Amino acid sequence: MATKTARKYATIERLLDEVDEWHGRVQRIRQKLAPLRSGSDEYLDILPDLDVELDTLRLKTQHALEALEEFEDSLPDSD
Repeated sequence: MATKTARKYATIERLLDEVDEWHGRVQRIRQKLAPLRSGSDEYLDILPDLDVELDTLRLKTQHALEALEEFEDSLPDSD
């Protein structure tokens, strides 16, 4: 049982690694936006990229959360 639990947790860690990766992508886009004037053409051109990365981050975060909840539900009660 411990091996199965470890494998499930390893899967969650991989999902969280993906969340970290996409967070980094969002951060890099924000760094590109920082020096630009809000509303400028260059700023507005970058916003669709931010939208895509944020939506992907949302989906990856949701998937990781569901996997974590499923993992927690599979653990024996400590009562």
